[in-house]
Amino acid sequence: MPRWLSAAARCAVVLLIAARAHAQALPVSAPDAPFFSPPPALLARLESEHFVMLDAAAAQGTDRVEVAEALVLFEQPRATVLHLLTSISRQPEYRPELQSLEIVNATEQSNLAEYKLRVMLIKLRYRVQTHWDFEQGRIWWSLDPSFSNEMKTLDGLWELRALDERRTLGHMSIRIDLGPALPAALQDYATRKKLPEAMDQVRRWVDANGR
Repeated sequence: MPRWLSAAARCAVVLLIAARAHAQALPVSAPDAPFFSPPPALLARLESEHFVMLDAAAAQGTDRVEVAEALVLFEQPRATVLHLLTSISRQPEYRPELQSLEIVNATEQSNLAEYKLRVMLIKLRYRVQTHWDFEQGRIWWSLDPSFSNEMKTLDGLWELRALDERRTLGHMSIRIDLGPALPAALQDYATRKKLPEAMDQVRRWVDANGR
């Protein structure tokens, strides 16, 4: 048994599994839905791989919408992970594709930011509204419908559970359609095939405490 899967961690896993069997995997529009429940085999893989892509979600995409999921093992307490992932203005530190990020409005539990990025020589400008609930351990986001976004679909959810005092299990689900500006084949490369790299970047940044 991996050393980090202690009695406390096993209790956390039992609570996760009791909350929800592995049903349809993308509660991005329902941040109060039951938590995702990873099977123990996936948790064991995280000891060596640190993050695991979940293949089941890919089949749920429709038309040009790409759907993806990942499990991430953070070597930081849950409070630290939540603090870093909700530090929206610091995203350029681990997202090299961003050309600029401007905070339009911020509150204690939400953030509206305008993004400019380059994907395969295509420039995109859009606004994202992000919300979070530290007590529940959730962060969720979606496009601002009042803005003329140069991206058709973008919404996602982080679910974060403490495995022990120093490690956090993160479940990330995302749905994205970059729109007609990018051919479908290139979008597939820019989203699903690049997501493992993006997950590793954010994991390393969080594990380094944002340094």
